[in-house]
Amino acid sequence: MTETIPPFAESVKEAESRLSRLLNGRCKILVHHELDVGLMTDIETIDHEKFRRELWYDRDELDSRRQRRGFLCLIARLDGRAVAFDYGYDDEEEGTFFSDTTATLIEGKSVGSTLFALEILHSYENGYEYTKLTTEEVDEEGRPLTRIWGRLGFEIVSSDPSEGVEMRLKHTPQGIRSLYDRYISDK
Repeated sequence: MTETIPPFAESVKEAESRLSRLLNGRCKILVHHELDVGLMTDIETIDHEKFRRELWYDRDELDSRRQRRGFLCLIARLDGRAVAFDYGYDDEEEGTFFSDTTATLIEGKSVGSTLFALEILHSYENGYEYTKLTTEEVDEEGRPLTRIWGRLGFEIVSSDPSEGVEMRLKHTPQGIRSLYDRYISDK
């Protein structure tokens, strides 16, 4: 018998508690379905610190993404400072949520993984069958991204040197529960 997966709103509070404990500060996770200038600035600040220039989004690109159906943006703040973001939206493929970008200024403390797990939980709760992403096989720091995503349950769908590696996660109650237990629960 599968345990019930807590609702998204409850899961956000649980994730805040977990991250506050792990980061020794007050963590707040904000859920947005729109982007204003302040949020775009937060995203750009993190984006520009964590990614190489050719991967940066400009305001026009962020604006076009926020207009996509199903847009969701999660911002993690530690003691009032934006330290991570995650956003995505409806994919062109029916029943699929596209996870566009996750970035964090704090490495190795599960901040990005927690936001990503919340995004997947949100998409599952809203009836999506899959979460899809596009990534590099290995990033500029040598991290094996396809292996990292694979540990979360993603499988490679296609690979193109110019487009990147497309990966997809099938939503199952067991898989969602596993993500919840590993990255959201503070118990």
